[in-house]
Amino acid sequence: MDLYIVDGTYELFRAHFGYPSRKSNEGKEVGALKGYINHLQSLRKNNNYLCVSFDSTVESFRNQLFTEYKSSNHIDPEILQQFPLAEEVTELLGITLLSMKEYEADDGIASVCSLLESEFNKIIIGSLDKDLMQCVKKDKIIMYSTRYKNFTNENGVFEKFGVSPEQIPDFLALIGDSSDGIPGMKGIGQKTAAELLQKYKNIEAIYENIEIWKSNIRSGVRHSETISENYKLLQLFKDLTTLRTDVEVPKKTGDYQTKDINIKGLEKFSNNFQLNINL
Repeated sequence: MDLYIVDGTYELFRAHFGYPSRKSNEGKEVGALKGYINHLQSLRKNNNYLCVSFDSTVESFRNQLFTEYKSSNHIDPEILQQFPLAEEVTELLGITLLSMKEYEADDGIASVCSLLESEFNKIIIGSLDKDLMQCVKKDKIIMYSTRYKNFTNENGVFEKFGVSPEQIPDFLALIGDSSDGIPGMKGIGQKTAAELLQKYKNIEAIYENIEIWKSNIRSGVRHSETISENYKLLQLFKDLTTLRTDVEVPKKTGDYQTKDINIKGLEKFSNNFQLNINL
């Protein structure tokens, strides 16, 4: 049996930009919600084990570590007001919800992968998020792009970025991740970061071997100065990009099996927001 894990926050954003605007009777924007529901309904048809991880509050412990980290202040209010509705309808559809408050949706996903890897034949993560690629393991834990309709396994991560899944936190710490508000090391791009990580396992080894590599790569002296002068910040960035795997999530495989749809509740929800949900 396989487990499909939905990055709910990603899917709601994707629906917001991919579906036409839709207003409820009260004038609230619910277009993203309609697209999100359609996606979950399609997944239910082909997956008996399914869950959704969601950034319930957007802010997490990472905001306390780095003030420039992404926050709800930078999210369109029209999307933000649909977050609690997306969580509500997920449960009405009989799908297990991981509602992340102190942590992020990605931490919830990473924790499920770590806890239940041996319990499923395969775990499929529905997302394009680079952070989540650190969860990928051979052909056992893979990612699926709902946008491009393709899968990414461990070899695919290396082909895309030139690093292994476990090196993704180091990679993102070096190059930055604009979607999370992480600037990375100025002047270091994907090619240089991959080159360094192919020679040295992580940022710690890169730092320890600066005197060796600074004269062997393009602009090495400049990059070595950047890393030397900002090493504590680089370590912080790695901490931010490292997903937590000890978040409290349901522990039994049966907890992730789809349940009966709450038809009355879904009908009421549909009528309240003029969504015309097909049951």
